[in-house]
Amino acid sequence: MYAWSTIDFEFDSIEARDNAIFDGDYVAENNLPLGLDVWRDKIFITLPKWKSGIPVTLATVPRHSKKRSPKLKPYPNWQWHQSENCEGLTSVFRVQVDECDRLWILDSGKTELARRSKQVCPPAIFIFDLRTDNLIRKYTLPDEQIKQDSLYINIAVDIRNNDCGSAVAYLSDVWRYGIVVYDFFKDTTFRVEHHFFYPDPLASRYELHGIKFQWTDGIFGIALSPVDIRGDRTLFFHPMSSFREFAVSTSVFRDKRTADRNTEEFMPVGRPRAKDYGHSSGSAIDRNGVMFFNMVTRDSVWCWDTRKEYIPQNLGVIGTSNVSLVFPNDIKVDHETEQGVWLLSNRLPMYLYGTLNSGNINYRIFKASVKEAVRDTVCDPNYVVPDSDPGLDDNC
Repeated sequence: MYAWSTIDFEFDSIEARDNAIFDGDYVAENNLPLGLDVWRDKIFITLPKWKSGIPVTLATVPRHSKKRSPKLKPYPNWQWHQSENCEGLTSVFRVQVDECDRLWILDSGKTELARRSKQVCPPAIFIFDLRTDNLIRKYTLPDEQIKQDSLYINIAVDIRNNDCGSAVAYLSDVWRYGIVVYDFFKDTTFRVEHHFFYPDPLASRYELHGIKFQWTDGIFGIALSPVDIRGDRTLFFHPMSSFREFAVSTSVFRDKRTADRNTEEFMPVGRPRAKDYGHSSGSAIDRNGVMFFNMVTRDSVWCWDTRKEYIPQNLGVIGTSNVSLVFPNDIKVDHETEQGVWLLSNRLPMYLYGTLNSGNINYRIFKASVKEAVRDTVCDPNYVVPDSDPGLDDNC
């Protein structure tokens, strides 16, 4: 759908762009898109502050454009992207559009992440009304929920019965292994910790296109199931450095006491998704309960019908490419009547540990209809399991 070699922005003028380059505020090759979401005619793209020279941490491109590599427009405007101004946006990894036409922005507050990270501002949630682009609320996480080296990178928003005033958001701390639960009605948060949020040391070795590295990333992917017959949802989650999926009923997160008293309610799901290189980043679930998830060290996107057992035979591959899907990073399912699945790939390990060739396409956004994505896969609700399939491998 869209593809970029390097990222450029809609500056206020040519002079403003030239000044940003001269001052080191804009270094084209340092700008790496990472997260995305979609609302009506806008695609939101995040650009965390891995390095210097990144003038904007959240931007948009049109959903429909004749340009293959459109310039990014700062969201909501340039004034929100002033360096080290904690009233504005600092360093955003991921955002979430809810069904109430609101944009939830999880700001990590951290810069220089590729080197010695700096906590410039405290982590915060910004909630915007997408119909007006006005800020509805800002919530700053209290000090006791921010550990040394905490990195808040993902957010999932739970709304029941179209009650926009009673939303609950789940925030994942990938480096210090926790979930923070935010209650919109009460405007409060509490932090939950569990050993399933930790990385698996046996899954902390990565290799991608000749680049070898080690990450001890904990809880990363978080996705909410549709409401079940009990009127509840399941929160599915996984550490990045793990080959397992886990789950817990959201009823456990009613309050901190309930969460702390029900640690046994957190459960591993099925079996490991792979015996090696089964690292998954983002995940998202559609209205039918089909999960889509990125397999970052396999250059592919997979799916799973959450009504089925989590075993290799029930995991489908909906896309794979060692050119265009190198490190698929974020994935979202939109709120359209006919839902679409959206994907951003960004070659992150090459950016961090190798080199990105500005003559090549490095960043891509894809979109497919959910129905077409799962057609003829094991994730298709109409799929019939064959009587036998000797090609299946439990240890794939």
